[in-house]
Amino acid sequence: MNTSTKFRDFKTIQKIGFILIVLGAVIILLKIIGLLSASHFIEEDIPNYLFLTGAFLFLLPMLKKLLMGRKGSKKASILLLALSIGISSTAQNYSKQIAAFEQSFTEKSVSPIQAYLSPTLKFDPIPVANTPAILKNIVSNLPKLNSMTILESAEGKAKIKYDFVGLGVRESYVHFDEEGKFTRIELIENLIKMELEAQKKMRESVQTPTPGPLGEKFQPKNIEFKTSDGLLVNGNLYEVGEDKPVILLCHQAGYNRVEYADIAPKLNEMGYNCLAIDQRSGGNFADKPNVSAESAKEKGLPNEMIDARADIKAAIDFLHKRYKQKVIVWGSSYSSSLALLEGVSNDKVKAIIAFSPGDYFGDAAPSLSTAFSKADKPFLVTSSKEEASALTTLMGTIKSNENQSQFIPESSGFHGSKALWTGQKGAEEYWNAVTAFLNKI
Repeated sequence: MNTSTKFRDFKTIQKIGFILIVLGAVIILLKIIGLLSASHFIEEDIPNYLFLTGAFLFLLPMLKKLLMGRKGSKKASILLLALSIGISSTAQNYSKQIAAFEQSFTEKSVSPIQAYLSPTLKFDPIPVANTPAILKNIVSNLPKLNSMTILESAEGKAKIKYDFVGLGVRESYVHFDEEGKFTRIELIENLIKMELEAQKKMRESVQTPTPGPLGEKFQPKNIEFKTSDGLLVNGNLYEVGEDKPVILLCHQAGYNRVEYADIAPKLNEMGYNCLAIDQRSGGNFADKPNVSAESAKEKGLPNEMIDARADIKAAIDFLHKRYKQKVIVWGSSYSSSLALLEGVSNDKVKAIIAFSPGDYFGDAAPSLSTAFSKADKPFLVTSSKEEASALTTLMGTIKSNENQSQFIPESSGFHGSKALWTGQKGAEEYWNAVTAFLNKI
């Protein structure tokens, strides 16, 4: 082969390399800016391989010219082969391991992931001997997993995005040994640390509301009303006057109307009528049943968290009809997200107070970022200090003002409306924020 033919061959190789570089770069860019979703079935590492292979081919003529001398062709070939292997190895593919991990959550079993577990896998600060039991408990008891996506991968680790119903979207790393087996799963470590911290806070905190003298002064009466799908919702109505403003109080997951047993009387003292309801998604709390949840189960009605939006809407309708005025909707944890989703579009809602809202519903509801972007009503959102940054992210570019604001506590605070309970550490600063907001609207 003469020199001109070799030159043309190298030019062709460079052109192929350039095309692969552009193709890989475009796919990577589209994925970064979110225009290419998982539904396009692009294998996670294909763009990386295209880009790296293209770069290698594009540089091949220059590398060969640089490395080859009169007697160096054999050495150059070996070096080029080693370089190509090195480049290929930089793009790690852990898709099989992650697919097995996702399958474990789907099947609620450790069997799919078993072959990919390293004997050194442990979840700090729990000893390695407890790893099997911890892993089994996690995959069996976490809420439904909507999706698990590889965001990036490198040698020995991959960054994963998880979307769980009720837990929202989370991102963290998983780590692998040389055989591609899991040696560390940060998601589970973080969940364990959160649970240990929650247990510590629970031991140090007020665990149930104590109505005290105000509870004796302002006694509620039981009321019932029906939802659009026929559920009879139960609630406690704390009434101080038909001409007084009215607040709907919605509880967090696993709770019932008793969450507001010492909050509602304080609001009565401030001049507000209050209705604390049992939602169909909840449970026994403070030795009291959740009547609406039990009724929903008996009737075979849907009772996931997202389904409680119908209860909140029916309560708004009930209060609007009774008092002939718009309603302030107050939510706790998942119900605060429902309060925002319903409140921004419901013309019977005057304002929204949301304690620890988040994207708890997966694909069953739009992100709260959408609700915040459309909100033209007064709202106050707050949470524990730990949750504050995630909430700020959800609020996005919205500019806080006196009628639309986020309150971040100075203390570590608590999740949900229990942050306001009598005797709760930091309760006073939350009450100051709520009182200031109510006085402005």
